[in-house]
Amino acid sequence: MRALAEFIMRGRTQAAAVALIGHWIPLVSPATVALVTLRRGLADGALVLLWALLPALVLLAMGQQNAFLAVTGAVSVWASSLVLRTSSSWQHTLMGLVALNTLGALALLVFWPQLVAEFVAMCKELFEALQAQAEQPIELPEPDAAMVLGLLAAMTALSGALGLILGRWWQGLLYNPGGFATEFRALRLRPVASLVCIAAVVYCYLQPAGVSVWALVFAQPLLFAGIALVHAMVAKRGLGVQWLVLFYLALVLLQPLKILLVFVAFGDTWLDFRARVKAKSA
Repeated sequence: MRALAEFIMRGRTQAAAVALIGHWIPLVSPATVALVTLRRGLADGALVLLWALLPALVLLAMGQQNAFLAVTGAVSVWASSLVLRTSSSWQHTLMGLVALNTLGALALLVFWPQLVAEFVAMCKELFEALQAQAEQPIELPEPDAAMVLGLLAAMTALSGALGLILGRWWQGLLYNPGGFATEFRALRLRPVASLVCIAAVVYCYLQPAGVSVWALVFAQPLLFAGIALVHAMVAKRGLGVQWLVLFYLALVLLQPLKILLVFVAFGDTWLDFRARVKAKSA
């Protein structure tokens, strides 16, 4: 990974090539845009962004409107990288990333409602196939536009956040060893941001199935704050990397753990669990 980051930072041509080819490799293209923007600023980042957008823009020109979210996702990573570059605040960055991808999903409904209808039809077919293959009857919600847009916004926001994290890690690896780990472990939402996120999550969760999916979008700043808290605790107690490996396996496999992390991060806003845990050396 370090070799790839070094290649990207050799010049604009190399960065543009990786951003273009990385369109077909998960996270590589947004991470490239993030790295160049974080290190070199708005202009160079915008140039690399254009190359990253080229495949999606070609698909749009060919009438494939589903590429629109790839465009909004890449633009949100570039804009969020600028926020992180100027503020060094992961809270502002993650909140902005969620807001931009939410607007992107809603714009899809405004400009291409027929595409949203196609996505809804695809979800219905998928749910019907799952019900047909199940040995026992299962109840699945009726897909609608709100559900589809919520899923799309959640996926683009999550992939954008992961790409941005990878780009920031690359930057630390090349120019500030250990800096990313320190910065990420300190991620903790302030009261206003934390209240906005938890209120949105609870409101969506209490709504019908279509709207409740949007909780996956608005919970992401708190989810990443919870992950950062776990990293901080592991580092403070001097635990081995195997604990983080087990944590991420559980995070992927156990849905309740994600919910727990969201509420733990919400509590951390006021209780500051990091300050209450003694370091191993103590």
